[in-house]
Amino acid sequence: MKKFALTLTILCAFCAWAYSGLEGYSGKEKEMMQEAPPACDFYRAHEWDLMLWGGYAWVANSGESNDFRLSFFEVNQPPGQDLVKDIGHVSNDRFINRDGAWAGGADIKYFFNKYWALGWEGFVVDANDNEAGATLATVTLRYPIGCSRFAPYIWGGLGLAGGGSHTVKFFNEIHHGSGEAALENFDVFRADKSINNAQTEVMGQFGGGLEIRITRHVGMMGDFAWNVLNDPDNDFGLARFGVTFSY
Repeated sequence: MKKFALTLTILCAFCAWAYSGLEGYSGKEKEMMQEAPPACDFYRAHEWDLMLWGGYAWVANSGESNDFRLSFFEVNQPPGQDLVKDIGHVSNDRFINRDGAWAGGADIKYFFNKYWALGWEGFVVDANDNEAGATLATVTLRYPIGCSRFAPYIWGGLGLAGGGSHTVKFFNEIHHGSGEAALENFDVFRADKSINNAQTEVMGQFGGGLEIRITRHVGMMGDFAWNVLNDPDNDFGLARFGVTFSY
């Protein structure tokens, strides 16, 4: 009887120890699960972002001008010689020089935390008869929405723009023959000609958009930028869509 009681006591002690061990392990496992970080780090601090985008630009003016410096009858041409005379610009737009144009570019940014970054942007625009382009330093502010994949953002930039063209109306007088015959036999007409820009201009830019992360390293973006040049007639809007890579 004593042996039976001793055996029963040992078995009860063993069961109590085993149950206590299982409870301790389960508690530790729950504690570890609770301490695991939430899966909401699609947007992180100290990350490099690269955006590759295509877009469409449209100008902010009517595209027409009546600023002719000389009239048809005020041009004094040498007798017997053909004459081509600039009599004024045709379009107010002296950069893109058309109603709209396709564009493409790239942005690279470094986020010091989840919310702001410094970066660089470069792009080209298919301006009339001559490619236009710009390079800018940028500051970006973004706001990731909770643990979601969405992050609206705004940015501003300052840099240089070059290239493009403007259209000028020329007075043309073409003489036929030579001598006295050339003075009586000639044609006169006006013709528009696109002139490539040679100067570089200061340009500012500001805009806003939305980024959607597919994974932590790849996403999609869409935004709108307003670009300001040296004259309001040269300003243009730019809608951009592309992909983002984050590292």
